[in-house]
Order: sequence, then C-alpha cells, then structure tokens
Amino acid sequence: MENTARHTVMIVDDYDDVRNILKLWVEKHGCRVVEASGGDEAVETAERERPDIILMDLSMPEIDGFAATLRIRQIEDLKDVPIIAISAYGELGIDVQLQIDPRAAGFNSYLPKPFAPEKLFILIDQYLAKTGGAAT
Repeated sequence: MENTARHTVMIVDDYDDVRNILKLWVEKHGCRVVEASGGDEAVETAERERPDIILMDLSMPEIDGFAATLRIRQIEDLKDVPIIAISAYGELGIDVQLQIDPRAAGFNSYLPKPFAPEKLFILIDQYLAKTGGAAT
C-alpha cells in the first residue's frame, strides 16, 4: 500500500450507502475523504477542498457525473486532478454502453460497480504515483 495519509479523495455519489462504503474503504486505505452527494456539490467541494483524486458517480439527478466533471475540468487548478468514473453502467464500460471514450468525457479511468476494494486501491495508488503524490 502506498503512503496515502496526506492525500484527499473526493467521493461523489447520490446514494448515502455507496458513499459510506467507499469512505470506509478509502479511509482504511489511509486517505482523507471529502464527500459530495451531487454534481453541483461536487464542483463546489472540489474547488474548496482541492482533492488529489475524485471518484465520480455518473448517474445522479440534476447535474450528473459527466456535467460535473466537465465543470471541474474548467477550473484551472483542478484540470489535471485524476477523476475516476464509477457507475453501475455495467462491465462493458461507458465506452461501450454510451459509445463514448471515457477520456474524451474528462475521466482518467472507469471502474464499473460493483468492484472489489483492491481494484479501487490499485487505481488510487496508480494515480497518486503518476501525480507525484504517493511515496513509494
């Protein structure tokens, strides 16, 4: 496990249960967690908290994960923050399900629900290492 204690992960999901389990996993992995329950709140929280990584649900009422990600990418200080799309769109992934490239939509990666915590930890560590955040 990477040394992640000083890193902040933002979890965005409209379901409390999903946010709670992800928070439990991410905190157990050693990261600080901030949360948002929708797209507008995600943009505001990201701007205020400056997370190192964002876990973004795609399907949310009002402002979905796609729109929130595009808005976050327009903020100069946040344009390079890794954003991992998390969704129950299925194992085929958003590229097949929605016929788009996740990277073209502003995401760095896609993790279909349900997933094992280990898959999430691998992605977190990978992106923290790429951004120079994690000590190896």
